[in-house]
Amino acid sequence: MIDIYKLIAMILTFCLSLSAATYNFAQTSEKPAETTSVSTVEQQLPTDGFVHTDGTAVIGTDGNVLIIKGMALGNSVYLSDTTPNPKHHTEDTYRELSEMGFNSVRFYLDYTYFESDSAPYKYKKSGFEWLDENVAWAKKYGMGIIFNMHYPQGGYQSQGNGMALWTDSENQERLAALWAAIAERYADEPTVWGYGLLNEPVVPMKDTYEETAEQYQKLMERLIKAVRNASPYQAIFVEKLCGAKDINGGTVDWQYFSKVENTLFTFDDDNIIYEFHCYEPFSFTHQNASWANTSGKVNKYPDDKIATADYESYWVDCKHGSVKKSDSEWQYYETEAGKLCEDYNIVYAGTSSWKSGAESVVYYDDIQLIEISSDGKRTVLYELNFDTDISAVSSWSSDGTGTAEYCGDTGYGGKGCLKISGVEGTFTVSAEHIEMKEGCKYIATGYAKAENCQQSSYNYQLNFAKASDIKYMNKDYLEASIRTYAEFSEKNNVPVYLGEFGVISEGFKDDRGGVVGVEDMLDICDKYDIGFNYHAYHEPSFGLHQSDDYTVPSEQDLNKELAELFRKKLDKIA
Repeated sequence: MIDIYKLIAMILTFCLSLSAATYNFAQTSEKPAETTSVSTVEQQLPTDGFVHTDGTAVIGTDGNVLIIKGMALGNSVYLSDTTPNPKHHTEDTYRELSEMGFNSVRFYLDYTYFESDSAPYKYKKSGFEWLDENVAWAKKYGMGIIFNMHYPQGGYQSQGNGMALWTDSENQERLAALWAAIAERYADEPTVWGYGLLNEPVVPMKDTYEETAEQYQKLMERLIKAVRNASPYQAIFVEKLCGAKDINGGTVDWQYFSKVENTLFTFDDDNIIYEFHCYEPFSFTHQNASWANTSGKVNKYPDDKIATADYESYWVDCKHGSVKKSDSEWQYYETEAGKLCEDYNIVYAGTSSWKSGAESVVYYDDIQLIEISSDGKRTVLYELNFDTDISAVSSWSSDGTGTAEYCGDTGYGGKGCLKISGVEGTFTVSAEHIEMKEGCKYIATGYAKAENCQQSSYNYQLNFAKASDIKYMNKDYLEASIRTYAEFSEKNNVPVYLGEFGVISEGFKDDRGGVVGVEDMLDICDKYDIGFNYHAYHEPSFGLHQSDDYTVPSEQDLNKELAELFRKKLDKIA
């Protein structure tokens, strides 16, 4: 007896094939006709044989619960080439990843691989042949492929530079049409696990947060409709809203949109996987990267440093230092002691300069933050000797004057030091924040010398701040970051997916703990049954293979420590 649902599915597939002329690749520049919505009956048709959702679970092509264990193929989308880079990966990539324990790839797309701005809706045959080739490779090695629109019409989203996607309606029409074309081509291919509509969306800021989010929701609804009309059964990946940009002022509000309840919304479709990214702690995963404003700053994991906190005030009060002794031109400073109180619970060392003049120069060195216990025991919480750089401090100026810079071979003891010059207003330098303990006292110490300014115009400071919900750079903090999405999953009875996580290559140097951080994240995802995707396979900064984009990956550029971790862990994650 013929299964009535399969019969309906065959009829639908035949009907969909009749619309292929709408997306006749490279033969027309006319805009495709608007499609109609999918009926409730169609959405309830069986999804057997395709990756799909069932409550909070993702179901694989074999009908069993599937934990996505993915690796990102970035495809050099950041280079703004208009054709795919053949040296980014090869067929051997899929063999390598499969043997390592990955079951899928998150496959980054750049719209320019498929159409040009000068010929919208006229699709390049070469772009789709490239997808065909990769789908065939994935199938050969028993892997799934998730297409992700990383660079849409209107611009790359992640840093808030792609505002034209949101301000130009034509870009949205082109994006929807391209997704419809891709989904139609692969609607009957189980190797294609689904479609990631838009990577890390950042929208223009409107008058209210509700209006701001509405832009994102409307576009997602439109893209869901475009894909679903072409592909009734495959999964759709919808990512959270990441931020909103003030187009006039140029700044991006990340803070409000970091909270799940403000940025992850459900949609009226029963086969959506809700996606989020996690690069926490950011100061560790993105250390020493000029494009992330972390140049010169390195961190270890795990560490007792504060990873995040809700600050009521970054500065509440301070205690100044006084000269305790002189050593040639250098003078040793020590601040008054401070202790935990109702007004503040965070302490940090720093320096201050004020109105010392355009020609002034002050050198600081060997800064220490010291904790003194109730029995008088002194513990140095950190020491900044500035031997090689000044990455451990940040600066602030009241009027834009003043410069903080590294000065080599002139510090106390003969090595480097911190140099502050040209201060005409108020200029402060701050170091790492530490949570204060009950019953302990704290002091800041250090050396200073000056040129062309009065001693009264510079000093050391012990600074205090007020914060709550303090978390440290450790596994508990990572788990807290992931748990909020697990709770969203349970509350809404939908699956969630960690679409990106990773550690920059700097995090694997000098025993900084990159492998430990990745292993902790894998363990947490396993604990909550959340699928994940590591970023990324091949790129200089985050790559499993760390070579330039135009060098074919090889054993020589493999992060062997990370690869061994994947071989050890992935097969144990079911």
